[in-house]
Amino acid sequence: MNKIIASCLLALSGSVLFAQESFDDKTLFTVAEDTVTAGEYIAVYNKNRNLGEDIDPKTPTEYLDMYINFKLKVHEAKELGMDTMPGFTSEYGSYRDQLAKPYLTDKDVTEELVEQAYDRMQYDVRASHIMVAIPRGASPEDTAKAYGEIMSIKSKIKKGASFSEMAKQFSADTYSAKRGGDLGYFTVFNMVYPFEEAVYTADVGQLVGPVKTRFGYHLIKKTDERQARGEIMVNHILIIANEKSTLEQKEAAEKKISEIYGELESGSDFETLAKQYSEDKSTAKNGGRMFPFGINKMYIEFEDAAFGLKNPGDYTEPVQTEVGWHIIQLVKHTGVADKEVAIADIKAKVDRDERSQQSRMSIIKKLKKEYNFREYPKVMKTAFSQIDESFLKGEYMPGKIKNGSKVVFEFANKKYTVEDVITTLSKKQGSGNGASLSTALSGNYKAYAEEELVNYEKGMLVKKYPEFKLLSREYYEGILLFDLTEEKVWRKSVSDTTGLKEYYASHTDKYQWKDRYQAYVIDAASAKEAKKAAKMLKKGTAMNEVQKALNAESELNVKIDSSIYEAGTNKIVDGVEKTVGYTKPMEVEGRFFVLGIIKIVPAGGKTYEEARGLVISDYQNYLEEQWIKDLKSRYEVKINDSVLEKVVEKLESDS
Repeated sequence: MNKIIASCLLALSGSVLFAQESFDDKTLFTVAEDTVTAGEYIAVYNKNRNLGEDIDPKTPTEYLDMYINFKLKVHEAKELGMDTMPGFTSEYGSYRDQLAKPYLTDKDVTEELVEQAYDRMQYDVRASHIMVAIPRGASPEDTAKAYGEIMSIKSKIKKGASFSEMAKQFSADTYSAKRGGDLGYFTVFNMVYPFEEAVYTADVGQLVGPVKTRFGYHLIKKTDERQARGEIMVNHILIIANEKSTLEQKEAAEKKISEIYGELESGSDFETLAKQYSEDKSTAKNGGRMFPFGINKMYIEFEDAAFGLKNPGDYTEPVQTEVGWHIIQLVKHTGVADKEVAIADIKAKVDRDERSQQSRMSIIKKLKKEYNFREYPKVMKTAFSQIDESFLKGEYMPGKIKNGSKVVFEFANKKYTVEDVITTLSKKQGSGNGASLSTALSGNYKAYAEEELVNYEKGMLVKKYPEFKLLSREYYEGILLFDLTEEKVWRKSVSDTTGLKEYYASHTDKYQWKDRYQAYVIDAASAKEAKKAAKMLKKGTAMNEVQKALNAESELNVKIDSSIYEAGTNKIVDGVEKTVGYTKPMEVEGRFFVLGIIKIVPAGGKTYEEARGLVISDYQNYLEEQWIKDLKSRYEVKINDSVLEKVVEKLESDS
């Protein structure tokens, strides 16, 4: 195969001598006319090896089979024209734009912003503000009026008026106005960047402003600064008592949390109590463990109580929030993360934040220099002079364009003429948001020129950055594969009822129940209470009535679960001899359990309805296998064994 390629190249090039092809560019395998190079495979294998080596490690040869199957599907998608469908081009374009973002920012400026953000993370700040809103699309007159209002308020404060009273009377931010403008403590990224910048650069007690943000004009008073609380990890026990709870339920919740607190004070283990009693199901199974959090992530009562704990293992008295009652135990106070740990998250936030505009402005400047951007102001005025005030109303209709071929701006051998500019701006008319005609035209023109420059750079990324080429191809192929697999496998596996039932009928041996037990599991504070509960259930008393009767003095006395338990799914059920009836109380981690088996259901086959979820999963695998067989019968796969040998050798030596 390589000889044929070499012959073709020689025939095309005449006497030109070609440099030896690099190893990464050598063809490893082909799927029909699609080529996969050694470099592509090595890069993909290394990336996926790092992700999957702890789960399902694959050798280079084993992974090759999977990658060939992947490429077969991608080739099929392209043959079907799926890469030209509007839905695909839109989704891929969106992902590609996201991938391109890091390449379209000035790394030096971004690093400065990241450093600034990390420095600010060391402190929490507190401020009050007064806001005069500027509506979206406000005219210059409305903006000037808002500025006049904020300056009038500032003048009153300077003459002795209370900032708090001015906020209550005039601030458009009604949420903080009720508290005299107080916003509480916050940290970097909690506020829009101009607001954050004003507070962090001010002294405590200083009045700052007016500061303009996208919301309006602000007067800001910095009221405090403290060492950052950072992040904290806690366990908690929750007993729900919210706005939907009845008075009786709220009283029972307060009683129950008090009893749990009493158990803690008597020496009981916090995590064990959390598992037994906490009504936060997402954390109870882990002993009440919550994900680490910082300020403004929890109810303020919860946050203040948690950060008030000093030593690991310390716990609070019951704390009430809008969702109910909590007891909080300190696991560890991590403070502010080390820079090496925090840097990736900070950078991602900077990229999403409006401060990233500083980086964009810098990269625009660099691109203009790199691609020799030139613009011609006199010609630009010629273009602007042909657009009248109807532009602001969205009613402008370009007539015969004068000097249409004259160049307004150019870069990288691309020229943009008067006609190009007028035609493009006419599509953006009516978007002046109350600005004057000259301001609207200048703003739209600037955005157009910069957009064209950035779009050109986007087109160059594949040539300039090999890692971008690899990433964009991964997304391109991944989206194609997802769409086609959804059509060929996932959707069919759910909707093809006939196929599912036929597959189930021919594989019934795969869908079997183990022994099952219809039973009550009684969990009690004492053996005596467990026996009482068992006795009442034997007499036919309803489960909720048993719990209500035995929990009259303490909500912690008895808890009863009722279900059909399959062998191997419940440690209490699995730990006793299986006979119909009630066991004696068994002590487990300080609690007493009784198992009451009502009925034993022997092992046997699952019905189609019972097994449907598993059948769908297995049927998907079956459809996938049949699909791959079909693809291999239609598209020829050729592997270059000599290249493969070197690829395997390289990958194994690198591991």
